[in-house]
Amino acid sequence: MAKEKKASLFLNGEIEDVDQIKSKFDKENYDIVIGVDGGANHLQRIGAVPDYIVGDLDSIDKESLTFFIEKGTEFKKYPSKKNETDTELAIWLARDLGAQSIDLYGALGGRIDHEIANIHLLYYIIKRGLNPRILDKNRDLYIVGKDPLEISGKAGDLISLIPLYGDAKGVTLGGLEYPLEKYDMEFSKPRGISNVMIGQKCSISLEEGYLLVIKNEL
Repeated sequence: MAKEKKASLFLNGEIEDVDQIKSKFDKENYDIVIGVDGGANHLQRIGAVPDYIVGDLDSIDKESLTFFIEKGTEFKKYPSKKNETDTELAIWLARDLGAQSIDLYGALGGRIDHEIANIHLLYYIIKRGLNPRILDKNRDLYIVGKDPLEISGKAGDLISLIPLYGDAKGVTLGGLEYPLEKYDMEFSKPRGISNVMIGQKCSISLEEGYLLVIKNEL
């Protein structure tokens, strides 16, 4: 069976702990690395060279721009006035390059409208047949649809589940302090907040709808 091709996209949100993000990034061995405009600044900070930088290049530092030109990074420049965001264009590029999974870094923090929009990108990506995550300092965000999700972590990590775009029906949870079996979670009711991992893995599945899953590492 062929190995899943993995892409990482660095967005221009906040990255507070560079060392921790570098550690997460280095463990993944990505096949494709894309800097989304000013997100390329984060890549320089962790000592990584992207395959591509995508965007209108209005927020990348001059130092980073010069550095990556010298390193041979390919630039895909777009006009600032366009229908698509730079992140959408980067997602399309990753898909066209054959990625089956996409991890977003620098997607949280900063302006709340950007943060909410980036969280909704999980849905945008999964609807296109790819597996998305948002990776942050002490938290990882996932989305669960028709395919079950298994999360690795450690006992005591907090798992919160939030229905998206409607009720999540037939939710089944394993490996958590509060298990569920085919439970219907009503949209807007916070019944899935702060469950607890009891081992190194937990599983989440549902029969209908979508769940935003947030793992908070302790």
